[in-house]
Amino acid sequence: MAPFAGVLGRARELGLRMVHHAGEQCGAWSVAEAVRVGCADRVGHGLSVLEDVELVAEVRDRGVGLEVCPASNVELGLVGSVGVHPLPRLLEAGLVVSLNTDVPAMTGVSLSGEFALVRSELGFSDGELAGLARAGVESSFAPAVVKERLVGGIGAWLAG
Repeated sequence: MAPFAGVLGRARELGLRMVHHAGEQCGAWSVAEAVRVGCADRVGHGLSVLEDVELVAEVRDRGVGLEVCPASNVELGLVGSVGVHPLPRLLEAGLVVSLNTDVPAMTGVSLSGEFALVRSELGFSDGELAGLARAGVESSFAPAVVKERLVGGIGAWLAG
């Protein structure tokens, strides 16, 4: 991203929100570059952030969201199984993590399927699943009124 640092910085100054794909197949350096040079609000994947304790703190302190896609990570051979996915460690590190799909046409797994996998393979509770859903809403670029409505719906689901 270094050749585009000026353009990315200017885009940020003008209010453009940024999402970059990083930290899936490349190391923590790619997440650092996405955050520092790319001005990322969210990072698609970001799994390798765990390789660098200082970067974990920086991503956490900046509130950069990570879009985690367990089925895709397994399909691509980056993680042996959903049961050993680093998702729990990302959450334990206090990072903003949402559950997402990456290539549903390839994996055959929808977003609801990702939630079902995380429940069955990682043992996530309704509260933990709701937390992932809330993180997705909060780290989205939707207007505040939309976020409020969606978070309310998640709360209603959890209460029901």
